[in-house]
Amino acid sequence: MLAYYAERLNGVELNGTFYQLPPVTTLAGWAGQVHQDFRFCCKASRGLTYSAAAFDKAGLAATLGERLGALGDRLGPTLVQWPPGRQRDEQLLERLLTAFARPAAVEFRHESWFCAPVYDCLRRHGAALCRTDAEEWPLAPMTETGQFAYVRLRRSYERPALERWRRELRALAAGGSVVHVYFKHDPEGPERAGFMLE
Repeated sequence: MLAYYAERLNGVELNGTFYQLPPVTTLAGWAGQVHQDFRFCCKASRGLTYSAAAFDKAGLAATLGERLGALGDRLGPTLVQWPPGRQRDEQLLERLLTAFARPAAVEFRHESWFCAPVYDCLRRHGAALCRTDAEEWPLAPMTETGQFAYVRLRRSYERPALERWRRELRALAAGGSVVHVYFKHDPEGPERAGFMLE
């Protein structure tokens, strides 16, 4: 499926890496199957944000960043997701982004994170504030913090809503940002699988 997918799109968000990181040989093999402009955006391990306080999150972030290096220049930003119940913890965010040492997009599902000190931390690390359009969580504000934008569209969209998103995303791209856009898998609507920015 990967070769077929890569013929039609220029990136994929990998969900499986949230649960278990593939071996280095598998990652390198994936990188060898796609064209030079294709990017793998991997979800970071859930251990970074879902585990108990005593867990070595910074150590895991460093290991994760090193392992994902096997994708070489096919590696896009890594998505770091925070659970809905996890409120703002700037110190942990700082430690994780420092240890990870790779481009990241950060998805917050609690409103306490949407504030200037958090945006400043993201900017220091060149990390993007992920905008996720979903019914369950608040939509992050349009705040540029990195050299790229990361948007997750998690609903079933009719044409007018898609056009609104298309205009917003094209405006981001016209401003110089690389824009990573991912739709929720929708087996009933292949026409909604994605669109390319021009």
